[in-house]
Amino acid sequence: MIITILILAVLAGCLYRRGGTSAGTLWRDVGVSAATLLTCLILGLTAGLFASIIAYFLTFGLSWAANSSYFGQDEKRFGYIWHGLALSLALLPIAYITGHWLGFGIRTIVLTAFITLWSEYMTWDIGEEFGRGFLIVISLSLLLIG
Repeated sequence: MIITILILAVLAGCLYRRGGTSAGTLWRDVGVSAATLLTCLILGLTAGLFASIIAYFLTFGLSWAANSSYFGQDEKRFGYIWHGLALSLALLPIAYITGHWLGFGIRTIVLTAFITLWSEYMTWDIGEEFGRGFLIVISLSLLLIG
């Protein structure tokens, strides 16, 4: 499972970066959102079938929205904070159906901080975008806490 999640995190990093190129943002918006959901499935973050389908559908939409927005802050410090927070909060429906509130809270703090710090201090644009995508997926295991 660990190797699979690492592979998905690398894939998410590549998709996030690809979405920042002239290839178009759908690589990031759809690709990273799909990698996020696949990782959640692998981690067993599900409930009943109907609840899981609804939660995953909502999470996909929220993740897509979060991946495509810096909330008018033009990729500066506050934009990264809002971006990281939105990426974290996109998992709210899955936290709701699983009841993993402690893990959700920890991941929200950790991912928001790491996205912000990584984006502020990484000066190589390819590494910066790859790192954000990688962090989104690799941090999902924190949802298993509590």
